[in-house]
Amino acid sequence: MSSMISLSKSEKSYIRSGILSNPPSRADGRSLHDFRNIALETGVASLANGSARVSIGRGTEVIAATKLEVVEIGTDDDDNDNDNDDQGRIVCSVSCSPSAYPHLTSPQLEDLQSDLTTLLHTTLSHPTLHPKNLGIIKGRKSWKLHLDVLVLVDSGNILDTIFLASRAALWDTKVPRTRAVEYRAPHTQANSSSSKGKGKQSSNTDSAMDVDGDVDPEEKVEEKDAIQSGFDTRALNRKINRALDFELPDYWDEGEVLDGRGNWPVGITINLVSSRSSFLILNPN
Repeated sequence: MSSMISLSKSEKSYIRSGILSNPPSRADGRSLHDFRNIALETGVASLANGSARVSIGRGTEVIAATKLEVVEIGTDDDDNDNDNDDQGRIVCSVSCSPSAYPHLTSPQLEDLQSDLTTLLHTTLSHPTLHPKNLGIIKGRKSWKLHLDVLVLVDSGNILDTIFLASRAALWDTKVPRTRAVEYRAPHTQANSSSSKGKGKQSSNTDSAMDVDGDVDPEEKVEEKDAIQSGFDTRALNRKINRALDFELPDYWDEGEVLDGRGNWPVGITINLVSSRSSFLILNPN
């Protein structure tokens, strides 16, 4: 993963003279121990479940956004690892604006995006960081969380900025609350005045019928549920034994925060004397 910018001889000379001066200074006028200002803003994408923008100094800028998708367990072929479908999944993606790396060719830019995506996805999808509230219906449906990161400008510390923006977007994410639904046909009450002397009516009118076919047709509907529509489950106060689907009690942009969000990591780049960089994943707690 390389995104090094080639410098001209005059630029190298300017940077070198600044470092060797007394006191030493960087190319932007900062001393060796001064850090760039960090600006963080959340809620920048109104249609996302969570979003954040992070900029460092007057250069590096990254936007991250999350989107929740309902997936049928065992039918999503995007990810070969279906062991944790009941708990949902996290999929990360990093895209880089061509203007952020004008010195890279298209194949080189794609390689950089692939490397950044692999690093981010491998870290945030680790089982120890997996939220526990991405499941919907056990064995049927769960949430798939897409984390999309866009690099707008890279003026250094891009890995730090990517992880910081990702953590902020995940922190801002709201998981919609769900409520299990069991579809049943309403109980049909016979008209006593019209049924006298007309023989015994079929017992099928007094039995419960599951719309999806998974509920025992001999199971009776309680008398208090007789006036409820088979699709109006909000007023039903009984326990759901066979959840076939779900509904959202709140609006789509409301809900609860991701479980364990305090464990999401940030990144710190440490520059060594040998001019190489070591990237560390640190837990802020």
